[in-house]
Amino acid sequence: MKNAVSTLILSTLAILVTGPALADISGLNATCGGLPAAPAVTRGDSADEAAMRAYGAGMRDYTARLMTYLTCLDNHPASTADLASASYRRDVINHRQQVVNQLEQTVNRFNIELREFKSRQAQVAAVP
Repeated sequence: MKNAVSTLILSTLAILVTGPALADISGLNATCGGLPAAPAVTRGDSADEAAMRAYGAGMRDYTARLMTYLTCLDNHPASTADLASASYRRDVINHRQQVVNQLEQTVNRFNIELREFKSRQAQVAAVP
């Protein structure tokens, strides 16, 4: 997961430095297959092992789909007129940053719930 976040940060910096190569902002979601929905949160303080495993699998799937979406955003060609527009470039960078922020928040929440689950499991295992 750290590699995914590192990749996102590096690709965001690349866009900020070189400028985006994307198409019309209004069509990005449709062109790139739509922004994936995050999996429903499973509370680690009350979930069983099967539920946490399903949550983890959902997170892996979500992360993979979101990385595909971000790759599409990065590689989608833009017209010369779009690239000449400062507002277009700003909108693309803002949209991409919102997607990255969503991923980070979702991963952080998953890690919190996973720590809760592991903590509860350690307490159960410690009971004689």
